[in-house]
Amino acid sequence: MNAKQTGSFYTPKSLVNYMSTYALEKGHSLAVLEPSAGDGRFIEKFYNYAKKIDAIEIDNYKINNLTDKWHEKVELICADFVQFSLESERKYNLIIGNPPYITKKVLSETERNKSLELVKYWSLSDSIFQNLWVSFVLGAVKLLDHNGAIFFVLPFEFLQVHYAEKLRVFLEEKFNVIEITTFKESVFPDIEQDVCLVYLTNKEGIEPIVKYTTVKNVEDFKPLEYSEIKRNKPLKKWSNSILNDDEIELLKDLSVKYTKISDLGDISPGIVTGANSFFILNNSAMQKLKSEPYTIPILQKGSIIGSLLLFSEDDFNQLVTADKNTWMLNLNGIETSELSLELQDYLSNGRKLKLHERYKCGKRKLWYEVPVIQSGELMFFKRYNRLPRLVVNKAGIYTTDISYNVRLHGEFDAQSVAFCFYNSLTITLCEYNGRFYGGGVGELVPSEFKSLCLPYKRVDKQKVQKLDSMLRTNKPIEKVMEFVDSVVLNDLTENDLELLKKIRMKYLMRRLKIEV
Repeated sequence: MNAKQTGSFYTPKSLVNYMSTYALEKGHSLAVLEPSAGDGRFIEKFYNYAKKIDAIEIDNYKINNLTDKWHEKVELICADFVQFSLESERKYNLIIGNPPYITKKVLSETERNKSLELVKYWSLSDSIFQNLWVSFVLGAVKLLDHNGAIFFVLPFEFLQVHYAEKLRVFLEEKFNVIEITTFKESVFPDIEQDVCLVYLTNKEGIEPIVKYTTVKNVEDFKPLEYSEIKRNKPLKKWSNSILNDDEIELLKDLSVKYTKISDLGDISPGIVTGANSFFILNNSAMQKLKSEPYTIPILQKGSIIGSLLLFSEDDFNQLVTADKNTWMLNLNGIETSELSLELQDYLSNGRKLKLHERYKCGKRKLWYEVPVIQSGELMFFKRYNRLPRLVVNKAGIYTTDISYNVRLHGEFDAQSVAFCFYNSLTITLCEYNGRFYGGGVGELVPSEFKSLCLPYKRVDKQKVQKLDSMLRTNKPIEKVMEFVDSVVLNDLTENDLELLKKIRMKYLMRRLKIEV
């Protein structure tokens, strides 16, 4: 396996220095464990202070290198840390390091079973084990002394992904002090993976607290942002501890006043073809295959329609004219003998490419019969950059799973719903409810989208058209939101609106790593 597969990205020495100094200042130096020793960077920092250091490393070559360098207080153990944590009765008052980030898909069955045994030890759901760093966290908790501390470099996703939610709740039950440090600049620029520092410990006689600090980079640990959470625990997502208690309570208090997205109608993801490049054609290819009777209009990528509120038939026709991929083969219930020879040859070529063996295609009775999911009056694009987008589907087209299709109940007007979406509260809640990935791409999974609230009211067509024009002409986002706020959030105070803006800016600065 390469470095990315084995999670072998060494911790920058400046970060090792910071973490070690911080732990020493907290008095954690009696018995220290480094569960993934690597080249021994953490050992070096504690050698002159700790009474006992255990260093575990699975790679025998690395252990031999460390043996030449360290002796006396350091016990070098060539072992699988997960196995060690299951078997050992040792206790430590500091467990520190940068565990490997290895998806369970590349682990052997034996390795996966060890991790699942550790999950079961804590009576947790198997679903939390998706990556080896989870096992290192659970193993560290098992080996920790009552008043000890864990200090790990973890992927930022730990703070927000759904599969780790039960792990976060578990840790909030185990520790009354949780300190999170995030970085404005990338720590590991060679990988699209943001990281954070997580410090876990217990202090007697204090109210449970989550502290969240943002610093510039591994060379500059001066706090840029700092917040504390005491009242709003447990947190569903630790990434939201970027806000303080007052800010979280404002979002919660305002949310209950308005309509939930889930109450607007039926919502479902779009079509999953299993092979977009094969099933979704441009106009030239459709004509060449003589497949027009067996196609349906579809939007494959949200980026190709630009910024707008109302997606019309004219907008779709412009995509067709530009020869964008806008037609999906819909061969459900069609005998292949009815198809043109060109299309029959095309399907035969699909088999040669082994498309029928792909996961989604292989589950179908006939691999080329793509299940068609009903379109909606509204399309919400689940991934976004600076501004989430809800668009009126006036063209009545289908979409791939890039979007969630909303089929409204009768009492709601599609254009009014789309207009109302672009208010300060709902857009801020997209940041609060959602998550983001490398490069700053924001995303809402279906449950997160449905839990948004929306201050719905009927909006006249003139205002709808004005908003569509503002979006198409790329008016500043703040101007767009101010216009919508003046219509749908005119019951809020200026102070509330300013606080919503401040909250949203916090999220954007972190997600996009920019000044806004």
